[in-house]
Amino acid sequence: MAKGSPKKPTRKGAKKKGRVLGLFFLFLFVAATLAAGVYFMALYPGASPKKPLVTLSGQAKKKPLSQEPQLYEEPAVARQAPSIVSRRKKTAEKALASIPLVAIVIDDMGNRQDTGRALIAIDLPFSFSFLPFTPFSAELQKEAQARGRDILLHLPLEPMDPKAHPGPGALTTSMDPETMKTLFRQDMQAVPKAIGINNHMGSRFTADHQAMRTLLSLVRTHNLFFLDSVTAADSVAYDLAREMGIQAERRTVFLDNDQNPDKIRAQLDLLVKLAGEHGQAVGIGHPYPATVEALRRYQTQLRTRAEMVGIHRLVH
Repeated sequence: MAKGSPKKPTRKGAKKKGRVLGLFFLFLFVAATLAAGVYFMALYPGASPKKPLVTLSGQAKKKPLSQEPQLYEEPAVARQAPSIVSRRKKTAEKALASIPLVAIVIDDMGNRQDTGRALIAIDLPFSFSFLPFTPFSAELQKEAQARGRDILLHLPLEPMDPKAHPGPGALTTSMDPETMKTLFRQDMQAVPKAIGINNHMGSRFTADHQAMRTLLSLVRTHNLFFLDSVTAADSVAYDLAREMGIQAERRTVFLDNDQNPDKIRAQLDLLVKLAGEHGQAVGIGHPYPATVEALRRYQTQLRTRAEMVGIHRLVH
């Protein structure tokens, strides 16, 4: 090297100078960052980190991913609604179940045109039991059928008192099965829309096991039910029908043995009372003027205190 040339800096001095410059630029960067932060906070003093979404359960809601369904809870009242509705439904069904069922059967239909028609016209589902071979039977059967009423054959059966006359078509305990079958078929043809049978008189017949077994076999063949009018305390009709697998029921109250409207209303009170105690009851009345009057006056109470039904609803 020429003698008069300047000296170059050493390698050690160059490294020291680089470190100083690096620290200087780092200081400038930190200072600039702090200054920017202070400036941002001063410019937006209310800014804060964004809060997570919260569901109705109070849990933080995750940001939905493409493979996950979005979380959602129904309000508590909506979840409880089905149980509330269920409780109300059960309460309504219980209240409905507590209303007693009452059927009123009007016997001896077919002999009295005016009172028979008046009873059919009452807007309650009375059932009507027609004697065979009576003068107004066919006409009144049509009227009862048009109103959707239950129609029965009021089958004449042998009474205990030989002086009492059950009328044409009567069955007796002395008849052989073939004769009874023929006469029964004729009686049924006189009341072709009958869905059941109940006895007219029959205190002797319904107490006779053999006679009742023959008759009930015919009832079963025609797919009918049997309503025991209970004209005798020792009647076997109901129990035997049940034993033979035939739908049956018993009369609960006779309404009009005393043909006084006030007495008949007292019997109607008894009928509803017994229905309330046992869940159901069957009353039997007749086409008497006093019965028509009593039922007209009592019909509102029958509607409010009981559910009036056709007799077919009560047989079992």
